[in-house]
Amino acid sequence: MTQSHGFRKKTRSIMTKDNVVRGLSYLLMDYKVGDKVIVDIDPTEHNTTPHRRFQGRIGIVKEVGRRSLKIVVQISDKKQKILQLKLNHVRLFTGGMEGK
Repeated sequence: MTQSHGFRKKTRSIMTKDNVVRGLSYLLMDYKVGDKVIVDIDPTEHNTTPHRRFQGRIGIVKEVGRRSLKIVVQISDKKQKILQLKLNHVRLFTGGMEGK
């Protein structure tokens, strides 16, 4: 059988969540321009998922819409990507490594 070259190729572990029920709490979050956010792909919605290379990346909110955010993600020293994501694929960055 030939190799598939689809958009969701090699995403079995990335696109699954361990029985975590994702409620509507992401709709209650209030994002502002300049906030740091983490791209956290929600596997229950297939149409608006970002590419799997952005899973876990930290970005800065550039523009806030009613149902979506524009986020600038740093890829390398010289390259940036602008992602337009729905709110269920984003969570707020809280700082992370203070306890370690």
